[in-house]
Amino acid sequence: MPPQPVVLREQTVLERTKAETLSAVRNLNLWGEGLTDVSVVEKIPGIEVLALAANRLTTLRPFSLCTSLRELYLRKNDIKSLAEVKYIKELPKLHTLWLMDNPCAKSPNYRSFVIRCCPHLRQLDDIEVTEKERDESEKEAFRKCSTMYIRTRDHH
Repeated sequence: MPPQPVVLREQTVLERTKAETLSAVRNLNLWGEGLTDVSVVEKIPGIEVLALAANRLTTLRPFSLCTSLRELYLRKNDIKSLAEVKYIKELPKLHTLWLMDNPCAKSPNYRSFVIRCCPHLRQLDDIEVTEKERDESEKEAFRKCSTMYIRTRDHH
């Protein structure tokens, strides 16, 4: 029998942060709580630091509205697809992201893909993002796009 879903509730956020309202919450640390659903964070647009490592999260969708988010710690969750990064790529202030120890981090080109998608990142997992690394990920993307274009053109 699969483990029961564990949903993060508004009341829990307020109790843990000692905030009076969700709009007052800036930092939230819920490490190792077994959480499967944190969609309540969509109601916390002012959140700046979220530490949700060692839970059972499978998607980055709830973070897409957290436009003040600067640091997102999601080590040891169950995020399988790198495509999930699309939900956080528009976050203008996100500079620190930890996704290591998730299934998606085993994907080939994991680092370069995430760096390319999230241009504001200064740190991915425990490694600083360098300008050289950012340039390389851009070049790799260009090469892939060029190769795909040539293949499609040749098949028509």
